[in-house]
Amino acid sequence: MNAPAHPLPASQAVQTMKILRATTQEVVVLVAREPGGSWPSLRLLLDGQDYATINPGALVTGDATVAEIAIPLPPLPETRLRSIAVADVRTGALAPGSELRPVSKTKALRALVIYPAGEVYDHDKVRWYRAPMEKLLSDYFNIGDMIVYDSTLKLLDYAHLEPMKIMSPTDADIARYASEFDFVFVRGSNFIHESMEWFRAVEVLEKVKLPVYAIGVGAQASQNRRIELPDASKRFWSIVAERSAAIGVRGAFSAETLRQNGIRNVEVVGCPSIFRTRNRDLQIRVPDQREIRKVAFSLRREADKSYTADPEAYLRNQKAALLKVDAQGEMVMSSHGEQEEKAFFLRDPAAKAKAVAEFTRTGWWSGADDAAMRRIYEKQLFSFFDVEHYDAFARSQDLAVGYRVHGVLPAVAHGVPGVLVAYDTRSQELAETLKIPVVPEVALAEGGWRAVYQEAALNGLAKSYAGSYDRMRGFLDRNGIPHRM
Repeated sequence: MNAPAHPLPASQAVQTMKILRATTQEVVVLVAREPGGSWPSLRLLLDGQDYATINPGALVTGDATVAEIAIPLPPLPETRLRSIAVADVRTGALAPGSELRPVSKTKALRALVIYPAGEVYDHDKVRWYRAPMEKLLSDYFNIGDMIVYDSTLKLLDYAHLEPMKIMSPTDADIARYASEFDFVFVRGSNFIHESMEWFRAVEVLEKVKLPVYAIGVGAQASQNRRIELPDASKRFWSIVAERSAAIGVRGAFSAETLRQNGIRNVEVVGCPSIFRTRNRDLQIRVPDQREIRKVAFSLRREADKSYTADPEAYLRNQKAALLKVDAQGEMVMSSHGEQEEKAFFLRDPAAKAKAVAEFTRTGWWSGADDAAMRRIYEKQLFSFFDVEHYDAFARSQDLAVGYRVHGVLPAVAHGVPGVLVAYDTRSQELAETLKIPVVPEVALAEGGWRAVYQEAALNGLAKSYAGSYDRMRGFLDRNGIPHRM
């Protein structure tokens, strides 16, 4: 048996041993020297039966303290191999990631998703759930979540997809997940915070021995602060950490939040939405300012303190920015879920009247007869319930600016230059991770898009895109996540 070993920097030594990824063809184990300097001998078990003993000391050359060891597996029928485990020969302790079903390398894969955001059609396209008009008007839903979900599906390689029931799963549901599915994934969203509700997800995952992948998840706070997760969230993220090489987070703040809560195998990867076209050689346009006519302004009128420390200033700056950008070109305001904007997009007279009353009450409009805002809402508002429609809209624009991460990133995925307003930790860390030009609220409010359009910063984004793409693809590879990048 040939078990290649790859020495790694000592900084990666987070535990004595761990299964990084396991397929029906090989298992890759991260192993570290013990305090005395010797390597622990490993037992490989297939379906609970001893298969081999591996001595890393015979494989790793030099003075490396950490290594990845790839152990090839014997050819077995797909229906036979149900679990792989690695144990320390001396102590018998199992490595994290043990006793999970290995991912098949030959058959069509079946995936489970935790917290979907919309209904899937044509395999990897997402639209919002069909509903009566009154429900569409009354419900708030973040269309950005729908874009991230759609983007994640476009990166993954699977044949069949189902939402995993976490609120009221039956024993039959759990048994079917365990016997019929190959992996579970958590779509990227604001899932790392004090109020996150996982319902019975931990119970289901503990009974369903499958790999679990998190791709681009993030912490949510209006400012950089310590987030103390409740025990249920810590247990959930511990399971994900045990069953994958690393949790993929969108930026440094999210990574540090998990580390402060005891979850240490974390990797910064950004967000799937900027890679949704799966084009490593994407050419991001950086036109001369004089060539820019069509500008998409992404609105985020939500203003509670989980997003911004000063809601009044936030709304005041955003309205000023909106009007300034409108005065500088052919501006279209894109709405991403707020009920009042949907009332205008769906042309419902009663709902529009209620919306104007709310705008006036909060000072978003200067009054019911605010002519400039009325014109924008009646003539220059774009919204959507199908991600494909946003793609078509984004491709038609010369520039994307604004307050929505998922008004800017998916536009960049189509080669459109983008500038993001930083008002919370999420927008700031994603901008830093992906080299998106980011500006303070007041800059866009005072100078419009012309003041924040910096060719040098956008050229930096264009030059860094391939590297960001490689980082995400490398993360998927290291975790053994079936993908199409």
